[in-house]
This record gives sequence, C-alpha cells and structure tokens, in this order.
Amino acid sequence: MAFTSTVQFKTVYGNHRVHSFMVTADAATGTVVTGFESVFGIVGIVPYSMATSAVKLKSNTLTSGTAAAGTIAITGCTSGDQFELVIAGK
Repeated sequence: MAFTSTVQFKTVYGNHRVHSFMVTADAATGTVVTGFESVFGIVGIVPYSMATSAVKLKSNTLTSGTAAAGTIAITGCTSGDQFELVIAGK
C-alpha cells in the first residue's frame, strides 16, 4: 500500500520553494514524493484525523532508510490517518 498525497499549494518563501501536501495513510509506513531535488526541511505537520501521535518523518529518505532525494519517509501511522505536510526544498 502507498500513501495518498495531493498538493494543496505551491509557493516561494525567500529563496525556497514551499509545498503543502494533504496526506492520507493507507498503511503504517509510506513515502511522499515531493517533486523537489532535495528537501531542506519539514516546516510543519497539521493533523486532521489522526489515530496515533507517534508519527515520525524523515526527509530525503525512503522508509527502508535508503537515501532518496526529494522524498519524505513516514512511519508510525495508522491506516486512515490524514494530515497536512508543509515542506521546503529546491
């Protein structure tokens, strides 16, 4: 299973691109592909409907721990969790 993510907005803040994604978890772990060459940071996570608070995010990495530029690895979710993820990158 994969996570479903849709872009809410794209903007520029200073010299960084910032994208917001609405993410719905279909499993405990998954990856969001941001479209960036590299993720500089996770600006924020806004929970909408979360059954767990133990969510972990790691930038430029797959859930297996393998480096993958422009991705966000997410673990600790419950299927059906929904949250907004704001990401900065280039």
